[in-house]
Amino acid sequence: MPEFDPEVSNKPKGPVARFFNAGWSNLVRLMASNAFFILFNIPAIILAGVIAVYFVPWIAPHFIDVHSYIDPVTGNDDGVIQLYFFLVFFLITFLLSSTLVCIGPFQTGFAQVYKDINNNNSVSFFSSFKTGIQNWKKGLVSMLIGIVLTPVLLLAIGFYLNFQNGIGTIIGSVFIVLLFALILVQNFVYTIIVSTDLKLSKIYKNAILLVLIRFVPCLGISLVVIIFYVIIPFILLMSASYLTLGIFMFLYSFFVIAWVQYFISFYAGRLIEKYVAQIKEE
Repeated sequence: MPEFDPEVSNKPKGPVARFFNAGWSNLVRLMASNAFFILFNIPAIILAGVIAVYFVPWIAPHFIDVHSYIDPVTGNDDGVIQLYFFLVFFLITFLLSSTLVCIGPFQTGFAQVYKDINNNNSVSFFSSFKTGIQNWKKGLVSMLIGIVLTPVLLLAIGFYLNFQNGIGTIIGSVFIVLLFALILVQNFVYTIIVSTDLKLSKIYKNAILLVLIRFVPCLGISLVVIIFYVIIPFILLMSASYLTLGIFMFLYSFFVIAWVQYFISFYAGRLIEKYVAQIKEE
């Protein structure tokens, strides 16, 4: 009769159990990742703010001149101006947390932190971060690619949705899908950067192929992104109360961003092990 091993019996078997077990065991490390992600990305927040100020009126044309729009209920433009700034703040949150606009070299450090959590490597946050940031050159180029492609897609989305007809809505929806595909590709890229020694061109090729060959599961990941990066922050911000704003600041300063990025990294790591060659040895 085989001997009973409590460590084996208590070890999580499925990927869902491993994901939550590793995440909970490294909760402090994830909270640190979230807080430092915001701190290190202050320049990216400023850039995202510039993009948001420009594109909110482009996507929603009645905000082109907020002072010219009078609220029919209150008879003034205070509520409209407040709504405008909430939408700008919402778009900044979306661009930053999705890594469409972020400081790429730092993001390679965070990607290494998530990778070490996934692999159950017992190292400190700063040790993992320092290891990942050694890939800063690839991270810098990836950052520039995201900064260039994101405004192009936002421009196309606003342009076609403002047609206000069936064809415009369809084409605009296609560009929205491409925007979320870019989010997955960018997050996959940072994970592949710290996981392999491939050139950046091959890294992007692999990231795009992973999204295509695992299209249906990637739709599920996109749904998670939509829920936590679009729906929940939109509801909390548009509620415009001190309670909901406080909840938003707490959740997105310490939990949500890191957990979603960790989730994408966890899934990307499994795909890399299965489909991508030249795994980096550390």
